[in-house]
Amino acid sequence: MYEFNYHRPTSLEDVSEILAANDEAKILAGGMTLLPTMKMRLAQPSDLVDLSAIDGLSDINDTGDAIEIGAMVRHADVAGSDIVQKAIPALAELANSIGDAQVRNRGTLGGSIAN
Repeated sequence: MYEFNYHRPTSLEDVSEILAANDEAKILAGGMTLLPTMKMRLAQPSDLVDLSAIDGLSDINDTGDAIEIGAMVRHADVAGSDIVQKAIPALAELANSIGDAQVRNRGTLGGSIAN
């Protein structure tokens, strides 16, 4: 690995400011793709912006009109969610079949969409 600046913002506004100030910054969610590519030096961001401290991004909510699933929700959490199992059972089943246990416990829904 090599040197980079690590940020752990607590708001989306802070994330936006960090990304705007650092053209080579990368967002870190589960790290399933980014960290291996950094180890192989295929990605060399100047800054890593860790989203894990931002409230709400790891939540699954039933608003009555919709099911809201945050970008930082892990596949295992989608698979095990009573809300998802009741409202969208196919999504819960799909999340439970993604990769192996390590991928399900570390990988995020937002990371999968971003890739």
